[in-house]
Amino acid sequence: MEQLERGWTAVASDRMVCAKCFDDYAIRDFVRTNASEEACTYCGRKSKKPIAIPMNDVLQLIGEGISYRYEDPANQNPWDEGEYVFPTMDSRELLDDWGPIANNDDVYEEIVEAFGGSVWNEKNLFGLSEDDVLRSGWRGFVDVVKYRQRYVFLRATKKKRGADPDTVTRDQMLDRLAEVILQAGLVKLMKAGTSWFRARPHDPAKHYTSAADLGTAPTRAALMSNRMSPAGIPMFYGAEDEATAIVETTGGKPVTVTVATFETARDAWVVDLTALPPIPSLFDSERRHLHGSIHFLWSFVRDFIKPIERDGREHIEYVPTQVVTEYLRHVFRTETGRRVRGVIYNSSRNGGGKCCVLFFKNQACGAAKPGWQDEVCASPFSKRKKYWLGLVGTPTRHV
Repeated sequence: MEQLERGWTAVASDRMVCAKCFDDYAIRDFVRTNASEEACTYCGRKSKKPIAIPMNDVLQLIGEGISYRYEDPANQNPWDEGEYVFPTMDSRELLDDWGPIANNDDVYEEIVEAFGGSVWNEKNLFGLSEDDVLRSGWRGFVDVVKYRQRYVFLRATKKKRGADPDTVTRDQMLDRLAEVILQAGLVKLMKAGTSWFRARPHDPAKHYTSAADLGTAPTRAALMSNRMSPAGIPMFYGAEDEATAIVETTGGKPVTVTVATFETARDAWVVDLTALPPIPSLFDSERRHLHGSIHFLWSFVRDFIKPIERDGREHIEYVPTQVVTEYLRHVFRTETGRRVRGVIYNSSRNGGGKCCVLFFKNQACGAAKPGWQDEVCASPFSKRKKYWLGLVGTPTRHV
């Protein structure tokens, strides 16, 4: 009765298993933390130090993980003419669906056999999972700001009759996104002295060397819509390396550019979309509740940085990321109530390259002369630094 209730059958008590028999990080960590035996029954590995635990302890962990998200279909799945109405999974299908758990075939088959008599379906059979709710909310938000309401979409939206109560409406999406960003730990400290490369295309006959010329475009010159900023609202775009700065600016076209290196003057908080954590394992008891939100984040970031051609429609395609960036700049706060000063993201044109958009105007780009970090505004009422970014070194011209 106990085995029937927990959903798995115990194996012989003398069967021990080591961490190296598993692919799942949470199971490996569990084995290493609780190791009490010096030999593995399955792979034959031995050590003078404890490396293995009873297989039944691992089965207990797996059972708890499965029960967190799945249950016996008899609890809610309707029965019709000898079959469940909604699809079910046997244990092998469920474990395969979650990716490789064990790299040892004997261990994997032992697990499947232990859970072999069980059939499963999602606990929330009649609702959406958290990642589906967030993805649906994001798709709806994108549709609204691109094609229906661009400037007045934040008024509370009434949910349609019969809609899932967990549905994320357009006015809620940005706040939910903020929660997910904080949960995933994507707010990072950008240390003073961080360098960013910035490229400016120009006529071959012209030469630019000053921070004002090579930094953020002046407001009067911010005429083009960009990934994070609409026309008229300038921001500092940079890259972690020179090659990425050039290709992001030129799109790979043969033009003359001048590249300058800027250095941050002070520490600043940023949202780092390149620091996505791995999707938590079902068997990670401390982080599995984040599975849905982090799974959504991965798809959100892919959408956020997807390549967009300048074909006349980019001003529409950029709208969702522009709205998100404006929210992060003016509304979002860190857990300690601080503002963020930018967003770091992966390049859409140079795989592996990192880019940034920093919320600094042209006036914040200055020459890195001695003592530049300590300069203050002329106003006696302001303690803010005059320059957040300083031009470092000699700008390089590329043809």
